[in-house]
Amino acid sequence: MTGSAMAGLTIRMRLILLASAGLLVLVATNAYLTRALSENSAGMVKAAGLLAGIEQADSARIAFGEVRYWMTDLAVSQLTLSERNAAAARARMEEHLAKLEPWNPERIAAVRSELGRYDDFAAKAVDEYTNDRRVIGNSLLAEARRHSLAVDQLLAAIVTKLTGEAIAARERVVTEAAEATRLSQIVVAAAVLIGLLLTLLVLRSIVVPLRRLVVAMDGLNAGNVDVPIPPAGADEIGAVARTLAKFRDTLVEQNRRERELRAAHEELKATQASLIHAEKMASLGQLTAGIAHEIKNPLNFVNNFAILSVELLDELKQTARPAINALGSDKRAEIDEVIDMLTGNLEKIAEHGRRADGIVKSMLAHSRGGSGERQSIDLNALLDEALNLAYHGARAQDHDFNITLEREFDRSIVPVEVVPQDISRVLLNLFGNGFYAADKRRREAADAGFRPVLKVTTRDLGNEVEIRVRDNGTGIPPEFRDRLFEPFFTTKPTGEGTGLGLSISYDIITRQHGGTITVDSVAGEFTEFTVRLPRSRQAAIAATRA
Repeated sequence: MTGSAMAGLTIRMRLILLASAGLLVLVATNAYLTRALSENSAGMVKAAGLLAGIEQADSARIAFGEVRYWMTDLAVSQLTLSERNAAAARARMEEHLAKLEPWNPERIAAVRSELGRYDDFAAKAVDEYTNDRRVIGNSLLAEARRHSLAVDQLLAAIVTKLTGEAIAARERVVTEAAEATRLSQIVVAAAVLIGLLLTLLVLRSIVVPLRRLVVAMDGLNAGNVDVPIPPAGADEIGAVARTLAKFRDTLVEQNRRERELRAAHEELKATQASLIHAEKMASLGQLTAGIAHEIKNPLNFVNNFAILSVELLDELKQTARPAINALGSDKRAEIDEVIDMLTGNLEKIAEHGRRADGIVKSMLAHSRGGSGERQSIDLNALLDEALNLAYHGARAQDHDFNITLEREFDRSIVPVEVVPQDISRVLLNLFGNGFYAADKRRREAADAGFRPVLKVTTRDLGNEVEIRVRDNGTGIPPEFRDRLFEPFFTTKPTGEGTGLGLSISYDIITRQHGGTITVDSVAGEFTEFTVRLPRSRQAAIAATRA
């Protein structure tokens, strides 16, 4: 009986079943021992019958030996006494054969057949001896002796057969007796063992669920709602298990509500932090826009008046040229040096004013963000147009600039929804940085055969498109990579970068388009920017919300 079946019984019913099983085992054991003793007694009776058969066969052999003796004596002596003795021995032998016949009729019939032939030849031999024909008598007596040997062999075979069967029967009886003894011991031991097992099973069906209930109670008291509770059976322990299961379900529901409240609290805190950050960024953007606007007006005056002052100095120089020529050579050289110095200073003022103006414009663009409309465009065409524009712009600024452009566009890319002006701005920024790094390595390289290369790759990723911009320039040191997208951070020397290009690009890609931009670089070998953009507006909105 399994534990699950036990669980369906009351404890009192289990004890009744245990007592009944013990009585049933005792009755079965007694019945088996009785049957074993009966079979053993039958074997002993059969063995005794075989021993009696051996005795009859031996007696028949003895009687036949007497028959053969007296018949031979009768043939020689012709005495009536020999004839009577031979007849008496023949009768005894027939009596013994009659008792052996039920054992094996076929063999007894064979003995009688040979015995009949022996009698015939022996009787004929006696007649021949009586008629004084000894040669014929000897011949007939020899034939009778041959049949007598056959009778002896048959009787000996019967004795051997009976002896073998008697020995086998005796051994079988002994074996069966030993087997019965051994089996009786086994049965008794099995009965005891079964009783112990049934007792243990009943105890286990009571103790194990109780122990599990104790473990479950300890676990629930410790706050572990995942602790297993024993299955609820129909007994008293099952009633306790059902009550405990209801208590656990109550704890599970309570814990679930606590987790939901905690998750809601964490979400509220995250939302609050996000709102605070957004408010700070908005305030920073407004502050940046305000400062930029305030700086731009006086900066325009500085730039305009610097240019105007250079022009006035040129006019002054032309107007005062006759008076200056009338002066001595020393005075003339001094005046020219002062005018040239003023002109140079004003040009420096104009140059740095223009740089400051570029910074202000970038700050305004950074604070303004993207507001263009999304359009479905051919990304490969946009990339090719921006690449050509960046290249020709770099060539216009530096006639010595040159770089190999490699394009590996995925022609299977279908149009994507982006703000073209903003994406072009990002691409021009990435291309410009790649041109700068590759050209800088060319200028600083000891190998005159170094060839600057910029490679642009596109790939269709299903719901996204990927753009890779790779240059073989100077690379970016590891300590600078985590700060690349911070506002006003630049790896270029002072005066060559504002530090806002990658920051603006990062905002355009991540915040406006819901994409990603990452960088991989090895200093002195290469830099590769990877941009991934969602294919549709809905995917971009979902990405920005996530």
